[in-house]
Parts: sequence; C-alpha cells; structure tokens
Amino acid sequence: MALAYGVRYSFAVVFSSLLEEFQWSRGAAAAILSLHLLAYGVTAPVAGTLVDRIGARRTMSLGAVLLALGAATSSLGSALWHFYLSFGLLMGVGICLVGAVPFTRIIGNWFAVRRGLALSLLFFGSGGAYLLYPLVALLIGRIGWRGAFVMEAAIAAGLLLPAVAFLIRNFPQERGLLHGSSFKPTPTPPVPDAEQALTTGAAGTGVSPDMDVADWTLRKAMKSLRFWALCLCAFSVWGITEHILVAHHIAFAEDMGYSKLYASAVLALFGVLMSVGALLGLVSDRIGREATFGIGTVVGVTGIVVLMLIRDTSQPWMLYVYPILFGLGFGMTSPTIAAAATDMFQGQRAGAVIGFVWFAFAVGGTIGPWLGGYIFEAVGSYQPAFLISAVSFVVACIALWVAAPRRAKRRAGWG
Repeated sequence: MALAYGVRYSFAVVFSSLLEEFQWSRGAAAAILSLHLLAYGVTAPVAGTLVDRIGARRTMSLGAVLLALGAATSSLGSALWHFYLSFGLLMGVGICLVGAVPFTRIIGNWFAVRRGLALSLLFFGSGGAYLLYPLVALLIGRIGWRGAFVMEAAIAAGLLLPAVAFLIRNFPQERGLLHGSSFKPTPTPPVPDAEQALTTGAAGTGVSPDMDVADWTLRKAMKSLRFWALCLCAFSVWGITEHILVAHHIAFAEDMGYSKLYASAVLALFGVLMSVGALLGLVSDRIGREATFGIGTVVGVTGIVVLMLIRDTSQPWMLYVYPILFGLGFGMTSPTIAAAATDMFQGQRAGAVIGFVWFAFAVGGTIGPWLGGYIFEAVGSYQPAFLISAVSFVVACIALWVAAPRRAKRRAGWG
C-alpha cells in the first residue's frame, strides 16, 4: 500500500515543479490527478470482479506492471495530454488493480472477528505513502522531476511486483490456515426495545430489511439506501476532502513562503499521523464504526481549520499542527469506511459492491484536485476550497451514521 499509493501522492510534490516548468494553470495541471482518480474509479468495480474471478495475485500483478509503465512514460511527458494518459490513465488503472479494492477484498476473506484491526493495519501501511514527500522533493532537487518518475517506476517494478507475487493469497486456506470466523465472536449485546422496534426486520432478527442479504451482488446493493449512504461517505471524505488537500497543500505552503523541501518534509507528518490514526481506528471493533468516525471527524476538521488560519511563515507551528490533527482524524476514518463496507456487504460476489464504493470515492477524487485549482484561479485563494474540504468531512460523518453498519447482519463464516 505504501509503495503503490506513494507514487500517486508524490504528485503533490511534482505538481509545483510542473507549474514552474510548463506555466500551466493550476486547474489544468491538477486535472492530471483528477483524471488519474477518474480512471481509478471506473476501474474499481472491475478490479473487485477480477479478484473474485482470477484471484488477487494475478489482478495485482497486472496493476503493478501498469503502474511502473505509467511512471516511466510520465518521465517523458512534455504536454498536458501526455500526463493525462501516463499519470492519469495508466497509473490510475494500475494503482486501482494493485491497491485498496483487492486488499480490502482479501482482508474480508481472511479476517472476520478482528476485521477492524486488520484494516487498521492495512491503512497504517498506506500512510507510509506520504513519507515519500521529502524523498521525492530531494530527488527532484538532485535529478529533476523526470528522474524522480524513473525512480518510482523502478520501485514499482523492482519491489512492488515481487512483493505481490510472493506474498498475496486470496484465502488463508492457501497458507494452510483457518478462516478468522473459526474463532467465536463476542456476542452482540441485546438491542434496547425502542431501537429494536426501528431496526427489526420481518423475521425479528434485529437487522434492517435492506441489509438482510446473505450473498450480495452489485444489483442488490444498488437497491439499498445504506449502500448509497456509504458511497456518499467515501465520495465526501476520501474524494473531496482528502484530494483537495493533498493536491494543493504543498503549493499552498509554498505560496505562504515555505520552501518546497521544507513544506514537503513537514507535510509528510500527515502520513505519519495518518498511520497512527489508522491504528487508533481499530477501536471501531469495540465502540462501533460510527462512533470512531465521529471522533475522527472532529479531530480532522480541527486540523483543516488550523490550515485555513495560516497567512505567512510567522507561526510555523501551525504548519505542523495541521498535518498532525488532520492526519490523526483522517487516519481513524479511513479503515472505518473499509470495515463498514466489508461488514455490510459480504458473499462470494461482493467484490463488485466493494469496488463501487471505491468508484464513488474516485468520483469525488476526480472533482477535488480540479476544484481546488479552479477556485484558486478564480479567487486567488485556497480558503473556499479548504472550507469545502471541512464541510465534506462532516457530510461524510453524517452519511456513515445513515449507512448504519452497526445494523448489518453478521453471518457465520463472514463476520
């Protein structure tokens, strides 16, 4: 996860170098990342289906090859459309096939009782993607942005592809292990009568009728309001909130007077604290997905507010507080969404359902980078864009409560 997504999020460092060399508008240049996320999103349901049909290892190996090819061809770019194809299309498809969709599907197969913990550890790894910020900035200073892309291609081909080939397995039985559901889960406490009346299905199971499905398909999921609420959650926080910020926060810091290397090093704290927050997200197994997400929202939005208060370099502590708080808050929410998706939608054909949730995220991610650049070009400030990020975080929290993963039915063998 760290290697794959590190290539994507290093775009925030390369972004300002492309602006300096080609003098493109921020909206047009940020659209490179937008198209990348659009390609990612369109591929997401396909990725889930491929994992179900041909296995995770083959799917992810193809993704690693496409990712390496996209990074290599990006090093040759000299026009916007070059980057739209290389970074946008090739790398977008590649990261989708090697990234969170197949990983989430695999974890759903491997872990039932401690699924929140397993996904928290997965997203702990993805936080390492942001640690590449200062490394990429250093590479750009030494060998230029083209050389940095070549190094990323070498990492994808030389490290990521072998790791997938040797480590990834669809099911624990392929390693001679038992499925996590062989351990007896902690009994669910009784539901109070008032809530029981609201949530009991036709069979009196304590489960909402639209979640009482043993083997989900995408068609069945699309008939559920809670499915669309979960998609709205992913669209808002993973898409709009995260990608307005990660596409533009380094450029914003440079506008405030910080150097590229300094801003990259400080904002790499976002990745560190995102990893810490992801580990804290394991409490969702105990206190619930919704409560964990609510705590993360309060912390994350506070960080965005601190970012909005930065005016110059006179108070550098604020540039540290933003990635610490936003990283912690966002880190807590990320594995919580993934855990909610696997709690709610289970079965042998659920890969496409999980993939569509990531498609919803990618639609938001497509809008976010472009929107941040467009707003800056229109008003000369990132303040309205950052405000939209904060509001979207709150919208995501409300949507997760509407999705109500706590009401999803637990079925033997799937958690």
